Amino acid sequence: MFKIKNLFGQLTLLAVAAVVLPSGQIISVPQQAIDHSPALESVTFIHYRDGSAKPGSSIKTPTLTCYGFISKGTKLTSIENLSINPANSGMLEADVLNQTMISAAEWDNNTSKTIWGNFNVDYSANFDSVADGINEISFGPYSDPNVIAVTRIWGVFSGRSKYIDQFDILFNTAYQWGDVSATGNVNLMDYMNIATHEIGHGVGLSDLYNACSDETMYGYSGNGETKKRNLNPGDIKGLQTLYGI
Repeated sequence: MFKIKNLFGQLTLLAVAAVVLPSGQIISVPQQAIDHSPALESVTFIHYRDGSAKPGSSIKTPTLTCYGFISKGTKLTSIENLSINPANSGMLEADVLNQTMISAAEWDNNTSKTIWGNFNVDYSANFDSVADGINEISFGPYSDPNVIAVTRIWGVFSGRSKYIDQFDILFNTAYQWGDVSATGNVNLMDYMNIATHEIGHGVGLSDLYNACSDETMYGYSGNGETKKRNLNPGDIKGLQTLYGI
């Protein structure tokens, strides 16, 4: 980009030169086309173990409706793929993949909108600090042992054109992950239970910290819990408010 001052001393932005491939032509792109594109914001949800101190949050959730949003009207606007890295999960690759698909389908099945596309095993998927254009699920250590999982979402959360661009989920390897219903082992942290909750953030719903403790989006969980696998009326109402019935 080139900057010059005009005769009145005002700063003028000139067009940016760009090469168009594969033709190799050079064209001028008006600076406004670049400056007016919205910058992505991010919000991080931390899922605490039962009995932990309530985390601070800038996201306000209703006390009676049993659902809340990242920002009203903020949602995914296209069919999304998920990349899943089962490394360090302590589970079989096929189980992580299949259980992720079941958890995601719980949201897809409660709205007429198609939310998800392909689910891929990708051992390079990780939990990012900056947006990379990929929805990723991975397992790894987290500094606070009271934290079960963390979801980070990038998007535009204010203005008229609000949307979710992408999200990453990290499952804390301080916990032993598995399928409580299949094994009967209540000492496990049930993967589908937590995955359904975290994916709920990915579609645009926030945590609940009120009397709605039976909802999937309630912000605390514990070992052996499975009730978050299936959406409750508040979860469904919030989902359908964003995506339709």
